[in-house]
Amino acid sequence: MARTLIFGGAFDPPHCEHVAMCKAAMRELNIDRLVLVPTYLPPHKGAGTLPFETRARLAAAAFEGENVVVDDIELERGGDNYSALVLPALKQKYGDIVYLIGGDSLQYFDRWYHPEQIAKICPIAVCSRGGYTDVQKCADEVVSKYGAQIYILKYSGKDVSSSMLKTELLLGEEPSDLPGRVLEIIEQDGLFEQYFPMLEKLRSFQTEELFAHSKAVVKRAIDFNNKHNLAQDFGRVFLAALLHDNAKQRPSLDGLNVPKDAIGTPVLHQFLGAEKARRDFGIEDEGILDAIRYHTTAKAGMTGLEKLIYTADSLSDDRMYAPIPELRRVADEDFDKGFKATLKFTYDKLLSKGKGIYPLTVQAYEYYITNGQN
Repeated sequence: MARTLIFGGAFDPPHCEHVAMCKAAMRELNIDRLVLVPTYLPPHKGAGTLPFETRARLAAAAFEGENVVVDDIELERGGDNYSALVLPALKQKYGDIVYLIGGDSLQYFDRWYHPEQIAKICPIAVCSRGGYTDVQKCADEVVSKYGAQIYILKYSGKDVSSSMLKTELLLGEEPSDLPGRVLEIIEQDGLFEQYFPMLEKLRSFQTEELFAHSKAVVKRAIDFNNKHNLAQDFGRVFLAALLHDNAKQRPSLDGLNVPKDAIGTPVLHQFLGAEKARRDFGIEDEGILDAIRYHTTAKAGMTGLEKLIYTADSLSDDRMYAPIPELRRVADEDFDKGFKATLKFTYDKLLSKGKGIYPLTVQAYEYYITNGQN
């Protein structure tokens, strides 16, 4: 019986690196059939997530002309789609299977649901990707601990993120790493356009420079969230980051409720931004509003989303002056260290100016730096 390569993913959207990985695995392991397994994501998974049927269609389009099957087993199951549960059913259906994953996934194999069972089901093919740890070392640890049979592919892929491609599409940009047919379908069907009216409204409130910064903060926040598995909802991250400075260049109070001690200060726009995000953009999610409300000052006891937006705003890629690149590097390696280093830098800079520091920032400094809270 012919061997079958199993490759799962959200495919939201599928990208060129997905295609390259699968082709490399099939070529190197002499496999002639590919089965794509789109993940089942509930309707509430997050704004921007395409329906299962659309993602399945895009996955098929990405591999157009190849011997590929798109299996809807996760949709049929509707839940509990852990690899340890799905792979046995796929093995029974397709026979001799090999499971393809990226090197970044192998890093977290210990955290998977029953990794010891996965190791017994079938061989695992691993494709290394730029920006991730030593795949051979991870593979050796998994083999030693679980007895897994692992093939490390010679092909090393680029570090391409579906979430970042989706972010660019939602921002009205055209990513370069999408298969041509996938991009055609996206454009023909008007996919990923749900935020375009919001983008146009925000653009009308900001200069081109500030609008570019807002988009840069979205990308930086999405990148941190993915890179460090912060588990923040994509849609909430996108909206909080996009709208964090929506009031920066329109400081009129408009009778909105903001702290009196913030009026006339550089931090007014964060409080005003939360109120205007509610009024002008229809944001009702208090978590998103609070992430906007404290993105400049920080505060003690921040939520994960609040920390993420604060850090992404401070370390967005449009900020190139020292020491931001170094702080960004720290946060790329360890998000919590990066967050605290950013807070300390900001506090020290304000202290050196001798103009007073807003109380919330003082409280944040004492909580996270002085007392070492997480």
